[in-house]
Amino acid sequence: MLAVLIKRAKQDNQIAVVVPHLVDGGLSILQYADDKILFMEHDLDKARNLKLLLSAFEQMSGLKINFHKSELFCFGEAIEAAADYADLFGCAQGQFPIKYLGIPIHYRRFTNAEWKYVVERLEKRLSSWKGKLLSVGGRLVLSTLFSQTFRYIITAHFPCPYSAL
Repeated sequence: MLAVLIKRAKQDNQIAVVVPHLVDGGLSILQYADDKILFMEHDLDKARNLKLLLSAFEQMSGLKINFHKSELFCFGEAIEAAADYADLFGCAQGQFPIKYLGIPIHYRRFTNAEWKYVVERLEKRLSSWKGKLLSVGGRLVLSTLFSQTFRYIITAHFPCPYSAL
């Protein structure tokens, strides 16, 4: 329901999205289960609209957004107004890099060493379950499919040096 509200607010130009030149329609929300990341351009008036939209979502859904458990991240010109945004949303200011679903996110490009850490963690997690549930052929098919899919997803969303793949 939140994604629908945000989509309508985008269409009515009530909130400002980011990277419309890279993502058709611009980027405003990433969500997985109960984890959400909201994106917006530096515009306090449109931030107030977003806060109002989030309050409406709480009223309509009966769910409570824990702003005190949330963090706000600013970069570029918005850093100067970070305190204003944090006061508006009632949340703390976070520091980069952050992790979302186990993947580090930063506003700058990651180094080979940082990508190596991600790959090592993935390999470690895969090795812990490989012999438990599948036949040898099943493990081979699943691990090959997962590694190829993981590469496509990561490289589509995060510029990654070839050496990390």
